[in-house]
Order: sequence, then C-alpha cells, then structure tokens
Amino acid sequence: MKYYLANNGQKEGPFTPEELASRGITPSSLVWCEGMTEWTQAGQVPELNAYVLGGAQAPSTLPNGGFTNCQQQPGQAPFAPQTPFAPQTGNGICPKTWLVESILVTLFCCLPFGIVGIIKASQVESQFRVGNYTGAQQSSADAGKWTKIGFFAGLGIGLLYTLLMIVGVVGNI
Repeated sequence: MKYYLANNGQKEGPFTPEELASRGITPSSLVWCEGMTEWTQAGQVPELNAYVLGGAQAPSTLPNGGFTNCQQQPGQAPFAPQTPFAPQTGNGICPKTWLVESILVTLFCCLPFGIVGIIKASQVESQFRVGNYTGAQQSSADAGKWTKIGFFAGLGIGLLYTLLMIVGVVGNI
C-alpha cells in the first residue's frame, strides 16, 4: 500500500511504508492512503506502527499483512483530499512558538515584554507535547502578543530617544 505524507502543508508521495520510515516519519506525522477518510497520525495506523515505533509489531504478523485500514471498502468512493489536512484542533502541527522573535525583542528592544514573550513561547511546545492543543494555541497567541508589544514599545522608545537627541542638538546651536 502506498501512503501520502503531509510535510509543511504540502502533500508528498506516494511512498511505501519503508520509504516513509527512511523519510524519518514520527508517530505524529500525518499520512493518508486510498480508503482512509481523513489524514491520520502515523502512530494511529496499525500497519505503520512497525516503522514509527521501531518494530513494535511487524506488518506480516497483522491480519491481512497489516493493511486493514487502507483497504477500500466495496461501494466506497476513493478519497482524494485537496489539502493535506483540514484545519482542526489537534491536527498534529505545533503552533508557532515565537521563541526566536521573543529573544530578539528581549536583546534589542524591550527587556520586560521580551521576557514575558520568552516565557509564553517556551510553554507552546510543552503544551503541544502533552496533547493540550488549545493551551498550545493560547500560549502561541500570548507569546506573539507580548513579542509584538515589546517590539513596538522598543521602536517607540527608540524613536522618542532619537527625536529628543535631535531637539537637543538643534537647541544647542
């Protein structure tokens, strides 16, 4: 059976399970094959467990060679999605962390807001890894908010400083 892989929002494939393993799929990688109704995490597809979990159960030991999920049912139209996955909660893609941006804001713009951004950014991936997708999205939104506030506050302070310096130089002439 051949599978398609969702990689950064793009559909790639088709690949055999062995080819998927060589591409470094993880249990959270989204895959699809004919007969499946939606994109599914590779760890939830029994015939891929041997490839994503390091040989937990070889496909040959599964009924029908392990290809029960991907067999097209009689009378079922083949499913060919236009996009790799539908936007939904918990679709296997971690929200933007904002960590690099928060660090840069902390270093170059506004220390207090940047630190709050770093704290919120560090919570995104940890929330995502424990399966709290809503919490990860909220932490991402908070990190983005504080990073932007810090950037614009630093920009405003910089412009105000420059303006005061110009007024001071012109006033002394």
